[in-house]
Amino acid sequence: MTKTNFIGIGVQKAATTWLHHVLSEHPSVRTSETKELNFFNARYDLGFQWYESRFDPAEPGVIRGECSPNYFYSRDAAQRAWDYNPDFKLICILRDPVERAFSNHLHEIRKGHIPPDTSFEDALPLNPAYTLQSHYKANLQNWLDHFNKGALLVLLSEDVAKDPQGTYRRICAHLGVAPEENPSAITERHHETIVYKNQAVQNALRKGGSVLRSLGLADLVKGLKKAPGLKQALAMNKQHLKTKVSPPTPETRVMLAEQFRDDMEFVAQFLGRDNLPWPTWQLLPPIKTGTHG
Repeated sequence: MTKTNFIGIGVQKAATTWLHHVLSEHPSVRTSETKELNFFNARYDLGFQWYESRFDPAEPGVIRGECSPNYFYSRDAAQRAWDYNPDFKLICILRDPVERAFSNHLHEIRKGHIPPDTSFEDALPLNPAYTLQSHYKANLQNWLDHFNKGALLVLLSEDVAKDPQGTYRRICAHLGVAPEENPSAITERHHETIVYKNQAVQNALRKGGSVLRSLGLADLVKGLKKAPGLKQALAMNKQHLKTKVSPPTPETRVMLAEQFRDDMEFVAQFLGRDNLPWPTWQLLPPIKTGTHG
């Protein structure tokens, strides 16, 4: 079996599910049925044969890959990925670092790892992953120490939301495949702030959707979501955590903005941009940018 060609390396809470779905629809791309294989960080001992067996065989001209956002901050994943395939194409989607950290907090509440009445400020010192995963400079540099800059496509989730078609075309160009016309998943949004009153119902619906997508019936999934009755049932089963959990205080935002200053500057330099569409960027005095070497 041939090697996989690309990996989505992160970050958590930054449109990696969208990335997986739009690529899984492409006829020249084969993705793993499970979005997060976590092979290069947590399952490396299972071996390359296990990893490659997670993908359906690909015909000539078809590429294969997967998205595991935990790769981004893993200390081992970059070296292991390079050992497996030094020609990997990498895709990384970033978002406002404070918003990403807060979404990390909502995720922990949604998963039941911490009580729902825990404030972001109380949880922050007890959960180092909140800030670790938002330290973009050190984590990106770790990957750049193993792969050249041309192998790494860095995108912003805010740009995905603003221009999904343009972002999709950039991804396809990076992977060397022609973009499809209007993939059905292109406008899908996957909200990490949603919890469900009946999780068993939601799990059944999610599993059914994954099966239909794997059979090439993504358009049917999209249509069913809009069908009368089912649409209302889905809406009634949802609760938005952002209406229940207070956001970071202004003081916390300013403190974290300073903490992430170097990370934001590094991203701006890497992208060659004078401005980033991040509220946290606006909290700081003008940041000097340039071309990252």
